[in-house]
Amino acid sequence: MKSEKICAFEKGKVELRTCNLPEPGNGEVLVKTLYSTVSPGTELAWINHMENTPGKYPYDPGYSCCGQVIKTGEGVNTLLEGDVIVSNQIHCSAFIAKEKNCTKVPEGISPMEASAFRLASISLQGIRKAEIQIGERVAVLGLGPIGNLAAQLAFVAGAGEVWGLDFVPWRRNLAGSCGITWLDENGEKEEHENAFAVVIEATGVPQAVNTALRMVKPLGRVILLGSTRGCTDGVNFYRDVHRKGITVTGAHEMHRSRSEEDRFGHFRSHKEDEETVIRLMAQGRIHLAPLISETARPQDAQDVYDRLSARREPLMLVSFDWR
Repeated sequence: MKSEKICAFEKGKVELRTCNLPEPGNGEVLVKTLYSTVSPGTELAWINHMENTPGKYPYDPGYSCCGQVIKTGEGVNTLLEGDVIVSNQIHCSAFIAKEKNCTKVPEGISPMEASAFRLASISLQGIRKAEIQIGERVAVLGLGPIGNLAAQLAFVAGAGEVWGLDFVPWRRNLAGSCGITWLDENGEKEEHENAFAVVIEATGVPQAVNTALRMVKPLGRVILLGSTRGCTDGVNFYRDVHRKGITVTGAHEMHRSRSEEDRFGHFRSHKEDEETVIRLMAQGRIHLAPLISETARPQDAQDVYDRLSARREPLMLVSFDWR
């Protein structure tokens, strides 16, 4: 079977390419993609070879999609042909996946919304590492997709008050529609200094780390959830970390349990976090659909990435429609 995929073939450039898929093997399924959602922070950074990215081409972007099982291999026990699933896959029209790496989507969740599940999973592992206690005040710097979802999940985790901070008005408005009621432009105001038990840095902007250190109260926690692209200048570790007694935690999503069996503390496996995200979506406790600004044809991928890079439009997430 042939599959089309989006390929980044040089810096800033993508195109559709065709590849051949084998038959599904033991424990594998063949999936027809319905939607795949662009993760703009990571994908734009890699496509444009920003700092802390490998800059190797060609490579295939994408890691969050929803599809329908069209064929099962030997030894598949939990999935049937016709089942709708989500999986960590590149932007492509069809793919082979291991059964254990697929999560079934229940009725009531649209495939388009489900295709953004991995972004919520990334935010979830950061919220787990924050170890939020019931009633605590939490601030999230940056209300892009990861920050917006982190703010939503902080409420799920028991925060008593969650502030979302972003310079961009439409992002604040969107966060408000997702239930984040405390909103501000930035954390540099005097009333935000030493005011929060947990500060989640989700901008990826190096200097925002200094703002997070200023906002967190003594003995609080700073969670570095955004992938910063560059070095943070002017960090006073004695004043802002040592003397305040705070904890700074790197929350890159690569650091998870390898399986459900070896989980410990706040560490969960990719699979468990992804299943949790789907359950929270089904229960209406987190909302991903409002974050998907529009759908696009895979043939228009270059235009989509160019528009996201330009940041001249109120675009949060874009989903490719492969139906």
